[in-house]
Amino acid sequence: MKRLIIHFIIIIFLTINLANLKNLTLIDWDEGVFALQSGWIGSLGGEGKPFNFQTPPLFQILIALVFRLLGAKDWILPLISIIFSALTIYILFLFGKELYAEKIAIFSVILFISTEYFLFFSKSGLSDATFLFFFITALYFYYQGLMTGLTKNFLFSGIFTTLACYTKYTGPILILIFLITGFLRRGQFKKSHFFFVIILPILLFLPYLIIFAKVVTVTGIIQRHGRLLGINHLKFLFYLVRFAPLVFFTAIFYRIKDERDYFLLTSLVVFFFILGFYYHYFRLAYPLIPLFSLFSASFLYKFKKIRYYLLGLMFATNVVLGFDTIFYHSNVPKILGERARTFIKENNVKYVFAATPPNIIFYLGNKILIPEDHPGSKILADKIKFFKKQVLIRKDENLLKDHDCILFIFFTIFDTLKAELNSITINGKLLGTIEFVDAPVYYKDLFNPLKGKKQIYEIYLLSIKDLDSQSLRKLWELVFKPEITFLQIAN
Repeated sequence: MKRLIIHFIIIIFLTINLANLKNLTLIDWDEGVFALQSGWIGSLGGEGKPFNFQTPPLFQILIALVFRLLGAKDWILPLISIIFSALTIYILFLFGKELYAEKIAIFSVILFISTEYFLFFSKSGLSDATFLFFFITALYFYYQGLMTGLTKNFLFSGIFTTLACYTKYTGPILILIFLITGFLRRGQFKKSHFFFVIILPILLFLPYLIIFAKVVTVTGIIQRHGRLLGINHLKFLFYLVRFAPLVFFTAIFYRIKDERDYFLLTSLVVFFFILGFYYHYFRLAYPLIPLFSLFSASFLYKFKKIRYYLLGLMFATNVVLGFDTIFYHSNVPKILGERARTFIKENNVKYVFAATPPNIIFYLGNKILIPEDHPGSKILADKIKFFKKQVLIRKDENLLKDHDCILFIFFTIFDTLKAELNSITINGKLLGTIEFVDAPVYYKDLFNPLKGKKQIYEIYLLSIKDLDSQSLRKLWELVFKPEITFLQIAN
């Protein structure tokens, strides 16, 4: 009967979100990154933007496979998150049942799915929902292995740990969790088990790390990730309090009393401690939420006579706190793409300059031309033969000089470009503007640098014949700035 409750929860979750799928667009910067890189992988390097090792590739590969089957549709990204979130609900139930009891497991699921973290990431086009499933499943099989001693559980844990590593760079923290908890349970942790949950994931992840180091270089890795290091534990703590307050505060009141509690506590503390030394992206703390929900559920369950009332009150309060996130959607990225295509057709435009986030680039369509000095221009294409050579544009070949006009789309948050662009856009015609209101979670994030900033897109039509040779040269030089994407319009 209790398993039927979980099935019912999953069916309701899937029904609501699949029915709402048509309203889910790529609103987030990184959603666009994933979509464009997936297009590049799916087309074997012919379209999109090159994979640049900013994140591991598994999520992009999954999207690319679906793109190959169904075409490059925006709803594919949130669909993948919805599917993996449904699987996470079920695995969290099994994990809670293994740790405590079926009723506590159901409590933990209900608490988890009502947090604003889940309400946002379970339907986003980001990789976090996919990663969370791999993360929780790896912990579940590992704990089962400790309890049963069965090698197959440690093998499954190692496989899901590897999948987590190939999805986000926080995945290897699982290996440290297993190393510490295994050391604390020396009698239940054999050498063969050590191989499957620690050595095997390292060996399977090592080829990617070698390619990563060769392509990006050690210097590039230090420049890219070194600047993101710091001590940000208090900021991550703020995210827990801000986006899952009731679950967090009830969890910390739970009294730790036996080894299963210590296993869960160790997992929480190790992940939080390591995470705190990295930049405070609020999504990185998402894997902590289901673990806190297990402690929270255990705490509530002690109140025998009023436990169900407390659960209902917490669920309702969480939903109210996340009400704006539940109902938020924005068609601005898609609308902007439609408007741009209309202007392109009306003015016979051949090229588009876009100083916009990657999700907007996805909706603009057409072929992205990659500058010759783009850091990802030769990634994999030179290493793996079946990847196509993407057409590169050269600084000494100005493609604009033989065309009448171009379309320029500018996102006002790019402050550093404004001075350079003013001399260009002053000669252009403003065709329209559109304001973008970001997802509520980003406005609730105190540390979001864009919090409170007006995000406005401006569309200009620039006449090439009105530009002197110096202005035309300066315009072409903009193509090679990292903030600019240069698109060629398909005939």
